[in-house]
Amino acid sequence: MPKMAARPSNILSGEHRHTLDEKNRLIVPLALRARGARELIVVQHPDAYLAVFTPQQFDKFHQSLVEKNMEPEERRRFIFMMNHVARPAAMDAQGRMSLSQIEIEHMGAGREVVFTRGSEVSLFEIWNPVRHGAAVQDQRDRFRQTLVKGGV
Repeated sequence: MPKMAARPSNILSGEHRHTLDEKNRLIVPLALRARGARELIVVQHPDAYLAVFTPQQFDKFHQSLVEKNMEPEERRRFIFMMNHVARPAAMDAQGRMSLSQIEIEHMGAGREVVFTRGSEVSLFEIWNPVRHGAAVQDQRDRFRQTLVKGGV
């Protein structure tokens, strides 16, 4: 009997809606936390959400991009922008992390946000609920096509 591939750990975690408290803190859903990770890296993604990494994930991701066959000027621009849009963030003992006002404005979020797993590279993403809903709707047809191709 053929061996089944292991299910990636970044799926089947759903979406989680949370509210920023008065200090712009969010409780990170337990299902999305990395075991033992108290330090995170928050990156303002150009598609108006926040990608959140453990330091190890971020270092691996950053290195893989820098090692691509970039011209020196392209590499300099990439590093310049990454320094502009990424910052370290701490998660406290209660599983809370703080967002900066700039990050909240980047997402276009009010007090409500959506946590989700979005890629194989990052730990989780934080979205404005309206933009997240639009992104899900945008991907529905592609998802349906993938399921049909898979025989579902």
